Amino acid sequence: MKPVDGQLNRLFKAAAGAPTKLRQEASFALEAQVLGAWRGSARADNGEFLVAWFRRAALCGCVLAVASLVWNQHPWTNRAGAESVIDASALGMGVEP
Repeated sequence: MKPVDGQLNRLFKAAAGAPTKLRQEASFALEAQVLGAWRGSARADNGEFLVAWFRRAALCGCVLAVASLVWNQHPWTNRAGAESVIDASALGMGVEP
């Protein structure tokens, strides 16, 4: 049996032992305050998650662009292949490939 099941069983036993009728109903002011807070919390979630997600995506894109720039400018990647040597020599002589 999972630990969550034990917690749920204790919760259900406590709920079964609760009185069935309330002595007094909540006042209108309390109900209005609770409902207003609930509606306000739902309204507050207007895309803050998306803004944070796009900020992280932009940051990752910038890091990737800088890493790519460093990788391409580093000396170990500037070795030219046979095709690019031929192109460079043709351009150096003024001949279009």
